[in-house]
Amino acid sequence: MNSPDYIHCSNCGDEITRDSDFCPHCGSLFSEAGSVQCDRHPDKGAEGICIICRTLCCGSCGKEVSGKFLCGTHKGIEVQQDWARIFQSSEINDSALVQAFLESNGYKVLVQNFDSAGYVWEGGGDSPISRSALSKPAKVFVPIPEFLKAESALEEWESGRVDAQEDETDNTQ
Repeated sequence: MNSPDYIHCSNCGDEITRDSDFCPHCGSLFSEAGSVQCDRHPDKGAEGICIICRTLCCGSCGKEVSGKFLCGTHKGIEVQQDWARIFQSSEINDSALVQAFLESNGYKVLVQNFDSAGYVWEGGGDSPISRSALSKPAKVFVPIPEFLKAESALEEWESGRVDAQEDETDNTQ
């Protein structure tokens, strides 16, 4: 089987296919794509594509954040390499629950800062270890292409609609 030829994005250096019109890693548009218009402002040319939702954006509705192009809706999402933060909490149990839910629904998950500090935090104390624990919430990341679906599943689960649907299914069997 022939694999496509790969090249490196001239903006971020990540590997992309030779026939790409944009870089899925950083959102840069390539000149080979030709002139494309902003999805929200058709009278303006697009400057990049949101790596989360794939919306073409002009400079008014999108911007580069830490080397990644994001639309106004997604500019606040933390992105590390090709992963997007979907949840964070200073309560490690909440983050572990979100991790378990996402994994049980087939999403790939990357977690950060899940290490135990070795003590129970009760909000007191002014030691270096207690200050560092406060500044490092447990974070849950999913691959960027899975972010929107995972976000929707998580919102449905948090609203309780998933539990209600499962209860209805159990009652009909």
